[in-house]
Amino acid sequence: MNTQTAEIGSARADFHTHSTASDGTLAPADLVHQASRRGLSIIALTDHDTTGGLDEAIAAGEALGVRVIPGIELSTDVTAGEVHMLGYGIDQRNSTLQDTLAHFRQSRVERAERIIARLRDLGVNLPEGSVQPSSGDASIGRPHIARAMIEAGYVRSVTEAFDRYLGNDKPAYIASERKPTPTEAIQLIIAAGGLPVHAHPFTSETFPDSLPELVTAGLVGIEVYYAEYSEAQRETLAQIAAAHGLLATGGSDYHGEQFKQRRVLGSVDLPVATVRRLLQRLDGTPPRSS
Repeated sequence: MNTQTAEIGSARADFHTHSTASDGTLAPADLVHQASRRGLSIIALTDHDTTGGLDEAIAAGEALGVRVIPGIELSTDVTAGEVHMLGYGIDQRNSTLQDTLAHFRQSRVERAERIIARLRDLGVNLPEGSVQPSSGDASIGRPHIARAMIEAGYVRSVTEAFDRYLGNDKPAYIASERKPTPTEAIQLIIAAGGLPVHAHPFTSETFPDSLPELVTAGLVGIEVYYAEYSEAQRETLAQIAAAHGLLATGGSDYHGEQFKQRRVLGSVDLPVATVRRLLQRLDGTPPRSS
């Protein structure tokens, strides 16, 4: 973990971003450049099931004066749907983490192949090789398929692809092979030296009833200030976080300019206290009263 807590002041942060290492549209260095241009001084790169973009992003951040927090976003299985778990401040060299992620990435490739076959049955014939990750250690996901559908002229946007074909319960949706449980994901993040945080919690049908179990497992926060949440939703989540002694975090869930309109890099104005508390936990300094 970084050993120096940044001076917060009016610093702007975004703790949820994606690059071409998973299903974003900007290369890691380009993402950091975009963050700098938008006045952000702190971002967390939280690609899906891969740390492949972290070295490039961190190097770009050092050159530009942008602190890049090494992170990840893990998909997990629950009885109804899934839960996404963010990990902040992870050691990307951790062998247990990397062995597990390699398995996850292979499962993603196999799922993508099955979705493409299902689309073919539905009359959507994607060109051979049109759905590919950006590199060998990148993680593939449904947005890659959506972009291939746009290129082939079947849909006009990623949103349309999900609404018509790829979203949960849509004709081409195929569930992932067994993923870790939320508790297992928390344990994996902790083993890699990171802080586990429940991403966009209102997408989980088990929230907030599952929180006591997750807190016992080591959960340290929930994503309160999420780009697509209203002020009322954020206030509700802030109260839930406080009641369970959890950090409130937040971010845009940025995947690129043509992904979803509300997920704009740096669009979430995080309270100074929120940024400070997360950085203090990452840097191992005791929290100050506020």
